[in-house]
Amino acid sequence: MAFEAVAREQTGLDQEWFVKRVVEPIVPTAVRGVPEVVAELGLAETVGGRRAMDIWFFDGAWDLLKPLPDVVETISTLSRDYTLGIVTNGPDDVQQAKVERLGLRGLVGYVVTSEAAGSEKPDARIFERALSLAGVQADEAVFVGDRLDVDVAGAQGAGMRAVWLDRMGGALDGAGVRPAGVIRGFANWAGCWRISRARATGSPYWTVILPFISFG
Repeated sequence: MAFEAVAREQTGLDQEWFVKRVVEPIVPTAVRGVPEVVAELGLAETVGGRRAMDIWFFDGAWDLLKPLPDVVETISTLSRDYTLGIVTNGPDDVQQAKVERLGLRGLVGYVVTSEAAGSEKPDARIFERALSLAGVQADEAVFVGDRLDVDVAGAQGAGMRAVWLDRMGGALDGAGVRPAGVIRGFANWAGCWRISRARATGSPYWTVILPFISFG
């Protein structure tokens, strides 16, 4: 099980705490999940941490995978006028399977995984690969992500505008990264979209939507 894999890396880890942390709701439709807890423990890059995440993704968690509210509707609307894509860290087969499972394959033009690109967010190269596939320049693209350090900072490093999806109501005070906009969820997307659209002067977008996907 996932706990056993992680416990090999960190002795004395309390199993009851681990399980409660994993299944703790973070929004009405999503639990925290093994990957988030493994990252909190600083074990994401260890053999045990990666094994725990593999167990989470492959041993039954697919049944829990679903989009957050209004995701499919919003992406469907945007796809009528803009080039949409996904940039994500992770194994290519796993991430591609997620897109299929969530019914997003026909709504996005490209899916760029770190395995296929040979680089991980926040490395600029994975964003540059996405821009190349979309056929746009960095200043013609808007990136949406839920992590300031990986998504927003990475996209900005590649010259893109970046919007922070802040589902948890975080604060920017003292943050070294300043996104072009902040949204709390899909209900807030329209206003941010209008601002970005004006700045893009009609150019197509490369919009990253994988952070809108969750387990719940």
